[in-house]
Amino acid sequence: MAYPTLNQNKIFAALYNQIISIDCFSDNVKGANEQLVDAARVDGGILGDSKVYLSTDVLKSAPWGNDAEATNLLALHRPPEPATQVITLDQFRQICLTVDNYLTKQAFADEGAFSQFNSAILGWIQDTRRIYDATTYNVFIGNAVSTTGKQSQTIDLTTVKANASTQEEANRLEAQAIAQFLADLFVEMTDVSRDFNDNQFLRSVSEGDIKVIWNAKYLNKITKLDLPTIFHNDGLVAKLTDYKLPSRYFGRAIAAGDKGSGKIIGSDGTYDNTKGTIRVLAEMDVEINSDDVHLFAGDAIPNGATVKAGGDFEEDEVYIEDDSVICKIVTKLPPYMSAFEVGTSFFNAKSLTENHYLTFGRNTLAYFKNYPYITVKAV
Repeated sequence: MAYPTLNQNKIFAALYNQIISIDCFSDNVKGANEQLVDAARVDGGILGDSKVYLSTDVLKSAPWGNDAEATNLLALHRPPEPATQVITLDQFRQICLTVDNYLTKQAFADEGAFSQFNSAILGWIQDTRRIYDATTYNVFIGNAVSTTGKQSQTIDLTTVKANASTQEEANRLEAQAIAQFLADLFVEMTDVSRDFNDNQFLRSVSEGDIKVIWNAKYLNKITKLDLPTIFHNDGLVAKLTDYKLPSRYFGRAIAAGDKGSGKIIGSDGTYDNTKGTIRVLAEMDVEINSDDVHLFAGDAIPNGATVKAGGDFEEDEVYIEDDSVICKIVTKLPPYMSAFEVGTSFFNAKSLTENHYLTFGRNTLAYFKNYPYITVKAV
C-alpha cells in the first residue's frame, strides 16, 4: 500500500511541498448482488422471535352408499396431520467503528476534506450490513440442497456436446438441451405430484410462480450465444430474467474425500487451492502466518490459511465451488427475516474518540419445505 509523503522542494531543500487536496472515494458498494435477499425479506421485529408455517395435505374421496350412509352420520373424518416449520430469529451481529474529531483531523488541510473522509468511513457501517446480508443469503441459495423426491436433477451435457462437430454447434446443442430439460421439468412441476416438496404432500404449482436462480456462467453463455435461435419461447425468456448469481456462490458440501494427506484440506488443516476452490459459508476471520484475514460468505480461502486454533476447517463453515450447478428452481424464496436494526454511539471523554455500533439480527436460513427447492446440475 502506497502512503502519501511530502515531496522536497526543488529550490529550498529545507522545505517540503504541500498536498493540494485529499479526496475520499465514497461510491464503494453499488450492486452487491442484493436482488435476491431484497426480494426474500419478510417482516420481523422485536416482539417475538418465530414465524410458524403450517402445511396441509390433500383429502380423499370415497364411494357414496346413498341410504346406507345414514348410519355413518356421526363418523369423524379428521384431515391428515399438518406439517409445521418454524423460522426463528436467532442470529445477531454487530458492526463496530471508532472515529475521532481531533488527532485524525490533523491529516487534513480543511474541514471539508475531513468531513468527506469521516462520512465515507461512517457510510461503511450500512454498506457492511448490505454486504453481509447479500453474501450470506446468496451463499445459502447456492449451497442448500434437497434430495427429497425429484428435487435433485441432472442434465447429461457431455453426451450432447460429444455429438457436435464444432464449438458453435456444441454451444447450441447445450442450450437446446437445457431449454428442453427445463420446459419438461416445468410441465412436471405443474402436474399434481408429491415429488417437489420436502413434506411430500400433494402439490401442483403455477408456471407463473416458478423462479429460476441461474448460475451466471450458464445464463451468460445461453443469452450471449443462443438466445435468438433457441430460447424464443416467451415463457422461457421470462425465466431467463428471473435471477442470476456469480458462479462462486454455487457449491457442494465438504466430503470425507476432500480431507487428508494430499487432499484439498490437508492433514494439518491448511487449504491447497491448486486442487479446487474452497470458500467460506459465513463471514469469518482466517489466519495466515499469524495474520488475520477477514472473509465474507462466498470468499475464497487463501492458500495456507487455517480457521481454528487447531488448524482445521469445520464442515459447516466451508464449501467447494461447484461449476456444474446450472440453476436453482423455487416458487417461494427462502425468507430473510430481520429482527431489529439499532444504531448507537457514545463519546469517550478520556480518549476523545467516538464509538459507533450497528446491531442487527436475522433468522437461521432455511428453504420452505412446503415448496420446491430444486437443484439442476450438469453431468
